[in-house]
Amino acid sequence: MIWCVEDDASIRDIEVYALRSTGFEACGFADGAAFWQALQTEEQPELVVLDVMLPGEDGVSLLKKMKAAPALRDIPVIMATAKGAEYDKIQSLDLGADDYLV
Repeated sequence: MIWCVEDDASIRDIEVYALRSTGFEACGFADGAAFWQALQTEEQPELVVLDVMLPGEDGVSLLKKMKAAPALRDIPVIMATAKGAEYDKIQSLDLGADDYLV
């Protein structure tokens, strides 16, 4: 199962649709709070596609929390965002993101 965390509904729907249409199981979350709650209560995903700019808690903060939690640190995370500055890429990769897509 791939989880997509994206506050823009049209982008989230496209991500989930593209994954499902190629045979993957996928679901989407509109904000970090719903995503974090699901991590605590549901089966964990095999991959997370995480937006950086989210309402409330941002994606970088969520990435830090995931990598600090022993039960979550091994879940691969791909940051998918409009923020393309080198600093943003390096920061996310240094924090444990597996890839960074602009």
